[in-house]
Amino acid sequence: MFSKTSEYAIKIMIYLSANSTKDSLRQVKEISKALETPGPFTAKILQQLVKADLLFSMKGKNGGFTLSRDLGDIKISDIVIAVDGEKSINRCILGLKNCSSENPCPLHHKFYKIKDDFKKYVLDSNLKE
Repeated sequence: MFSKTSEYAIKIMIYLSANSTKDSLRQVKEISKALETPGPFTAKILQQLVKADLLFSMKGKNGGFTLSRDLGDIKISDIVIAVDGEKSINRCILGLKNCSSENPCPLHHKFYKIKDDFKKYVLDSNLKE
């Protein structure tokens, strides 16, 4: 259900929640190595998470990244939206651009309940749960 970018972003956030503090920032190389993700792609995702105010970053020799908020204040949906945009959460199961309740695709009404449950039980979960 998640793009590779969202998967990596969620892994990054979980890693940083367990391995960083304001006094102990983690650098891109360390994060990339620990999660076995490509360095440049990891750096891009980190910057997107900083821009969305989910991470704090500091430049320089002792710089790096850490969470900018409490774990209970960061939802999975916040992470997904930060890297893939709002549309990624509400898109059609078949990928159709004009799918809606007024103009449903063949699976819209069947998938709606599953999608609603996914939002409620997964996307609305925070990193602390």
